[in-house]
Amino acid sequence: MIYAYDEMYLPDVQKNLGFFLQFLLCNMCFSPSEAQSTFLNSIIPEQIEIANPDFLCGKSGFELAMIALPDTDLSHELEEAVKEPFFPEAEYWAGYILAFCQWKNNVPFAKILGQYSLEKILQGYNLLHEADVTKAEEIIMENLNSKK
Repeated sequence: MIYAYDEMYLPDVQKNLGFFLQFLLCNMCFSPSEAQSTFLNSIIPEQIEIANPDFLCGKSGFELAMIALPDTDLSHELEEAVKEPFFPEAEYWAGYILAFCQWKNNVPFAKILGQYSLEKILQGYNLLHEADVTKAEEIIMENLNSKK
């Protein structure tokens, strides 16, 4: 199997994409479809897919949000987000899973989210968040492969 990038970067990408989505969904109050669209319409997915090290491990989730929303002043929301104690939620888990699926299968984020939306990933949280990450990845990829 050819992975999207070296496995040593995977934990950073998972963490940063998790923070990014949790920030958009919880702090910015985006709907799942708005967050998905914001992500896919930014340069972030392509930069991760081509293994740009700056996007694999050089930027935090908050910095990714600033890149995805270049015309938005995020200073207040970022200040609030870093003041709060961090507790991973379903939104963080969704980013974690999404990063794993893309890495393991070397499939573009647009293809994954085009067939298995962020909203659908979030709906799987209660059932799958305590399972191994490979279980959620298996479900998502089975869905993608069945729609070929």
